[in-house]
Amino acid sequence: MKAAIYHGEKSISIEDVDVPVPGPGYVLLEMKCCGICGSDLHSYFGQWGQSKNASGHESSGTIVKCGEGVTDFNVGDRVCMECFSHCGKCRYCQTGQYNLCENLGGTSGGNHSGFAEYVIAHSSSLFRFPDSLSFELGAMIEPLAVSYRAFHRSRANYQDNVLVIGSGTIGLLATASAKASGIRNVIATYKYDHQAKIALELGADSVAQTPEQNVRDEIMKLTGKPEVDAIIETTASADGFNLAMSAIRKGGSLVLVGGYHKALEVNIGRIVGAEINVTGSSCYGYSGMKRDFEWSIDLILSNKIPVSKLVTHSFPLSNIQEAFEVSADKKSKSIKVQVYNDQDKMKVK
Repeated sequence: MKAAIYHGEKSISIEDVDVPVPGPGYVLLEMKCCGICGSDLHSYFGQWGQSKNASGHESSGTIVKCGEGVTDFNVGDRVCMECFSHCGKCRYCQTGQYNLCENLGGTSGGNHSGFAEYVIAHSSSLFRFPDSLSFELGAMIEPLAVSYRAFHRSRANYQDNVLVIGSGTIGLLATASAKASGIRNVIATYKYDHQAKIALELGADSVAQTPEQNVRDEIMKLTGKPEVDAIIETTASADGFNLAMSAIRKGGSLVLVGGYHKALEVNIGRIVGAEINVTGSSCYGYSGMKRDFEWSIDLILSNKIPVSKLVTHSFPLSNIQEAFEVSADKKSKSIKVQVYNDQDKMKVK
């Protein structure tokens, strides 16, 4: 089969490799569509180190083989997957916090995943989605689940004003999640004009370009107050954190959901002085009585969040280097870049 292999910083190519065999608890998928995530770009740039295999996880596909002990899924099922596997037995799994599993592992178990014609995935990471969803939309379930969880952890309610810092994929979907959940006012910051356009299409009540605009002034114009009740910070930057500290009200809630790849020098004094509630949000688990993937599937099926608006580019797997270059260059007006299996010959539906 064809699979993507890293060759150092900013270098990725397609090579011929053996089709992996699913072991006990695993399945083999024919990959149909896989999005390029911010974490993939960290690997592409060498910021998180590189494994040999370029293992994308925003994947959708069809099960073609089940390993020993897999009883919950069948050949032919259309599925998407979480980025990790979990044991289901430790204290975190038993309390619905399986994203903190003591035995957490990559869903592919070190095999090829996402950016390959055939994909290994652990059955604990899989979710079916119906035929009414395209594979393109199926590959958007994972990033929406990340964003929905981040919003849920803010504990914002319909009366609150919410600021989302950053309008990449996760920021835009956090904005959409907040509005779909009935939040009164949502302000989104952005860097590029095409991000602002989509933020507004997804329901943002106001947008502010950083660092060109004073975000507190924009908050004041919309809400009559210079600070918000809750903030979701998606940029994993010192500027983003410090902006959050300046824009959150006393006793407000700040959720950090970006992919941090280096230490930051930030001012945390206001956390103490204003009793700011700061929390992280890692991937997905249970939010309330349902898993974040289940919320995500429901939100897409109901069209409460039109995730297709974020898919700006689509490339065949054989053009993986170009796909990464476009995803890394926001001047290309890219937001979500997806790759599809060359065997499908066209953008999959």
